[in-house]
Parts: sequence; C-alpha cells; structure tokens
Amino acid sequence: MTPARWLALFFALYYFGYGTFLPYWALWLGDAGAGAGLVGLLLGLGMAVRCAGILGIMGRVRSARHLLPVMQGLSVLSLLAFMAFYGWQSTVGLLVLTLAVNLVYPALIPLSEAMASRYIVQIRLDYGKARLWGSAAFIAANLAVGMLNEYGGSQWILHSMVMSLALLILLTLLQPRPAPAEQPAGRGGDSIMRVLQRPGVGRFLLITALLQGSHAFYYGFSALYWQQQGYSTTVIGYLWGLGVLAEIMIFALDRKWLAQLTARVLLAAGLLCALCRWLMLGATTELIWLVLAQLLHAGSFGLSHLGAVRFISRELDEAAVFGAQALYASIALGMVSGILLMLSGQLYPGLGGHTFWLMAALVLPVAWLLARPLSEEQQAR
Repeated sequence: MTPARWLALFFALYYFGYGTFLPYWALWLGDAGAGAGLVGLLLGLGMAVRCAGILGIMGRVRSARHLLPVMQGLSVLSLLAFMAFYGWQSTVGLLVLTLAVNLVYPALIPLSEAMASRYIVQIRLDYGKARLWGSAAFIAANLAVGMLNEYGGSQWILHSMVMSLALLILLTLLQPRPAPAEQPAGRGGDSIMRVLQRPGVGRFLLITALLQGSHAFYYGFSALYWQQQGYSTTVIGYLWGLGVLAEIMIFALDRKWLAQLTARVLLAAGLLCALCRWLMLGATTELIWLVLAQLLHAGSFGLSHLGAVRFISRELDEAAVFGAQALYASIALGMVSGILLMLSGQLYPGLGGHTFWLMAALVLPVAWLLARPLSEEQQAR
C-alpha cells in the first residue's frame, strides 16, 4: 500500500474514533453512572495523563523503524482498554481505565504525524490531501454516532470506539511501501530536551500553544453558548460541521496553493484568522456572522496546523522530527489547551460569550513572536 493511502486510512480511522470520543465520551461516562463532578475529574485527569503519555512514548521513539511497531502496540493497548469498559464501570474502574486510555490512545496522533513528516521529505507526500480524510471522518463520526446514540443508546459510543480501533489494528498490520526511511548514517533522533534547546523551537511552541490554545473556549463552550442564545442542536451541529469542512478545504489546497509558503507565513495567516474569528464570535450571535466565523476555522486551526507541520518537516532536520512532534502534540495541542479549557469553565459563568474576546487577546502576542524568522536558515536569507 502506498504511504499516501496508508496515512489517509490511518487518519480516517483514528479521527472517526476521536470524533466519537471528543464530543460523546462524557455522555457515555454519565450513562455509565459517573456524576457531573466525577466526569469533570476524569476528563481533567485524562488531559494531564495524555501529556505525560505523549512525552513518555515519543521520547523513546528515535528511529523510523520504530514507528509502525509502536503504533501497532498502542492500537492494541487502546482497544484492550476500551473493551475493559464493558465489564468494569465502578468508580475505580472508570478512573483506572480513563487513565489507561489517555496514556496510550492520544499518542497515536504524534506518531502518525511524525511518519507523515518523514514522508513529506522522503516522497514529497501531499500532507493536506492525506490529512483531510481525518477531518472528513471526524464529521462522519459526529453525525453517525450521534444518530446511533439517539436511537440505540449510549453503548453505541463505546461500540464505535472499539470498532474503529479494531480496524486500526488491521491497518497497522499492513506495511506502507516504501517504509519510512532511516536518517542518513543511521543517526538516531535527538532527545526531547535536545530538541527543546534548538534555536526557534521554544518560540515555535509558544506560538502554536497560543494559536491552538485559543480554541479551548470554542471547543468546550460554544455549543452551550449558542444553545442558550436560542439555536437548536441541529443548527449547532451544522455550524460545527461547517468549520470542519472549511478545514478540509484548506488541507485539500495545501499542495496546489500553499506549498511555497513558509511556516512563518502560514502561522501569521492563522493568527489573522483567529483574531478575526474570536472578535466576531464575541461580538454577535447573528447566524450570518456565525457562518462566516466558522469558515475562518480553515485559517485559525487549519493554516496554524499546516504551519506547525511545515516548521517540523522543513525547517528542522530529521533528528528533531520525533521530539518536535511530541512537544507540539503534548504542549500546544494538549497541556495548554487543557489549562485554557479549565480556565474557560471558570470564566464562562460571568463573561458568557465575551470570553471569546479573551481568546482574541491571547493570540495577540503571536504577532510579536513572528516578527523574526523561526529558523536560523530563514534568518540567514
């Protein structure tokens, strides 16, 4: 199987599961007997463990030949952990299994992104075209599992997770050809600490943490806010779907229209879109403006993510790819977003939708951080 097809299938299967897990897992926990306080505790602890798991696992992956076996092992462990929920739904069981799931399941994404980054260099992979299938599967899961849950009960949430992981395991048994190439002269990857000490990496992580973290209030509270403003759950679902469709479009155009842009330019465009989006959402809930704001998800998330991938795959050497992916996934997409999500929960009762304006203020320092090139190579030009 070609690497492009293999990665497209991997992203589709993983994000179908994640499109089930992210919006519906709290509902399944509630139906399994967890009260609101316990659900919040489980989700918060899960976020903390997720960061530790990604750093711990990615910190030990130093070679291209390790990628597929580790992905296969994590897929098996994830399946076993989710299957255990069928029979262990006591408070202790939910706690232990939630920690186990978050320790292994989220680490599959930085591993697949690291493989994609390797193939971008090795075979000029069209990353956007492969990644858009993950976004499409995310929408499909939102719709399909939502209907299954409504008509068949919340156990379909767990069934869907198990089925997606079973298919993911089958995929990892297939070897993409050519396999990810080793680095020249057999050099192993740098440790996470060595990658963190490279010029520009710390600034890159701060930039991406602010850009991606600014989505925390949107992810956690936009549906609740819009519902309180009188919108039906159907309309809210369409709005969320529109945002992901815009993201798909930007990924589809990556090779044709965006390939020549540097990480710095993509991140700057992501900043502009995020600033406009959060200001707009904080100012009004008129439907036409909500639609326009959701279209800006193509930039606030899509361009920002492509900028991160561009920096890791083009502006760092191959020894830094695994460590940089681990740092990006655990800090920018994990820890900072989790902290801001919890902070948003404290601010929302008093500020309501005006919390979006704080998200806009959050991204303003990115303009200063992007004032000079991220990498030494660009600085020298």
